[in-house]
Amino acid sequence: MTSDPKVPRYVQNGIKKAAQSLQFSNGHTVDYDFRTGSHSSGCVSVVYQITLREEPREVTLLCKVPPPDVDDALLALFEREVFVYQRLLPTFSQFQEEHDILPGTEEFIYAPACHYAYFDAKKREGLLILEDVGRRLFGNRKKYEPIDYDHGRLAMIQLGRFHAVSLALKDQLPEVFKGFQQLEDVTRDQVTSMKGFKEIMELSFDQAIETLNVHEVTKKDKLNRLKTNFVEELKMVADSELSEPFCVMCHGDYSSSNVMYRYNGGFPNRLVMLDWQLTKYGSPALDFLHFMFLSTDESFRRNHYDNMLQTYHNALLGHLERLGSENATERFPLTSLMRLLKTQAKYAVTLAVLHIPMTIFKAGEEATGQEDGNDKENNGSRTSETVDAKYHSRMNGFLKDVFRLGYL
Repeated sequence: MTSDPKVPRYVQNGIKKAAQSLQFSNGHTVDYDFRTGSHSSGCVSVVYQITLREEPREVTLLCKVPPPDVDDALLALFEREVFVYQRLLPTFSQFQEEHDILPGTEEFIYAPACHYAYFDAKKREGLLILEDVGRRLFGNRKKYEPIDYDHGRLAMIQLGRFHAVSLALKDQLPEVFKGFQQLEDVTRDQVTSMKGFKEIMELSFDQAIETLNVHEVTKKDKLNRLKTNFVEELKMVADSELSEPFCVMCHGDYSSSNVMYRYNGGFPNRLVMLDWQLTKYGSPALDFLHFMFLSTDESFRRNHYDNMLQTYHNALLGHLERLGSENATERFPLTSLMRLLKTQAKYAVTLAVLHIPMTIFKAGEEATGQEDGNDKENNGSRTSETVDAKYHSRMNGFLKDVFRLGYL
């Protein structure tokens, strides 16, 4: 095996073990492509590509490591993702296979295959070596743009199936599932107590309130009350006891930016879930609301919200039955789901006022990145105006739907 002086010894050892699990001999070579790496301020991990070679085989994998000088909060997120790949996802896969839902079938909940996972808190080291799903023709649409019907429908189907595995496992193998119920929100206390976070949230609420019309006084009052009490609301939502017996393992960051699609005839027919750092035990409504309010726009929700809700719920019930659960409709009635959505809605509002501007900014960066140098210079001020207009439209549409649905 070849080595690279820029790669820590523990990473090289992990790559060697991953290669062995893939039946490579000690004579294989490793090529590193750091150009594919992603690393930004505040990111949870640095990702780069490696290629294992031994005639006649070649396998491309992705390495995820914590960023240099990672702080304790981000390290905790990396540790959570390692746990998910080491324990949670293998358990879910095995449980599905025991019920004849096999990898490669449409119904199987799919995440990248993990060939090595390691974490040492004392040494502040972590490593995930994952399948490069791009090699299976999975790809990102414009991940920061609002989703369309076909992509949204598939996302809801797979989310329903993912939550169904939790409910079936909790009912049928409670001792096994108990090991996952301790996974609380890894960021809640750290984020809400972070210096400057309260001020950022208050500013975000103020900007959102400004998108409402002058005469919408009652709506502004409700948002101002939430601005004052958002920390308490987040803590209440995080209390899983309030959502029992329907709590599941939540992805925690389920949005169009954390899934990839594969296509057949131009239509998405398979989905893979990525980035499990925020996985937690909680209300299934959290994942649904997260996707519907951060990955869609007003037009989508007005035309398809009820359909997406029914699609999600039908997929959950259908997968529950496939997994051997009896009386699936009684196990999780639609009325219970709707109650949970209303209970958890303030979480979605708080999340959206912070994340919608970030998403629009990233979408602008994504579009600008595809322009040449002259276009970027000429379009600078115009892009800023476009971002402001998009923010006003997207946030105003979000708030309209929140009030229309009776969630606030």
